[in-house]
Amino acid sequence: MKTEVVTLLKYESASIRATVYSAADTQKLNRSTILYLHGGGLIFGQRDDLPAPYIQKFIEDGHSFISIDYLLSPETKIDKIINVLKKSIFKINERYQVLDNLVLMGRSAGAYLCYLLLRDGIKAKGFISLYGYYQITLSEFTIPAPYYTHFPRVLPMSAQALIQSHPLVKGEMKNRYPIYVSGRQFGTWLGDFIPFSKTKDDFSLTDEDLGHLPPTILVHSKNDPDVPFKMSQKAAQLIPNAILISIDRDEHDFDRNVTNENLGYYDQIIELLDKRLV
Repeated sequence: MKTEVVTLLKYESASIRATVYSAADTQKLNRSTILYLHGGGLIFGQRDDLPAPYIQKFIEDGHSFISIDYLLSPETKIDKIINVLKKSIFKINERYQVLDNLVLMGRSAGAYLCYLLLRDGIKAKGFISLYGYYQITLSEFTIPAPYYTHFPRVLPMSAQALIQSHPLVKGEMKNRYPIYVSGRQFGTWLGDFIPFSKTKDDFSLTDEDLGHLPPTILVHSKNDPDVPFKMSQKAAQLIPNAILISIDRDEHDFDRNVTNENLGYYDQIIELLDKRLV
């Protein structure tokens, strides 16, 4: 597997980059381009967080794989995050001509961004959502979350002190996760990324929006303590040609560790990808 890091554009002091993964034998790249967005509550994480063995499976199946930076909140609000993401995708297309053969893939907040991109006109022939969400109007996102109230309390002033004065595209857990935890403990997380002039509805998909999405593979733990499983259940019912892989666990990012079981779930994803989306 070959990797190449390319700079796509600058946003103020931040450089937006992508990592392009491909097979050593380029003749094998005759399927889709997977464009991947990482998770992290829009606050933490970085583009190359997906373990290499998962990426290798896509490459071995003939796909190319591109992971891409996006701006993080609270330093940047969601409207600008999406606008810069769109520009970044067009830059990728200028270089690699991916838009005719594109599959969007995201984990958690990355899947949420994919939902918004698809709603806002980015064309893809498929979508892979791992424990993602498409609405931020749920009460679970606006009240103290039971899972996070068991963590040591992070007071809003302590979280505020961790916010930087410049835009970021990478956030280490030790410095950024407390911001997210505080937002979920006090029910203020949405305020970290929604602009004052907008509402939750502006950044949520409707049932009608879901009806216009491309064929979709959803993967979600049944007892996810962070993002409700019902989000993916409903999406699977409303998105045409969607299928849901239900994981019988109580973890959110169930695939953070590479195990034989988790590799098997990625085998299922790729099998469905080949049958439904390629």
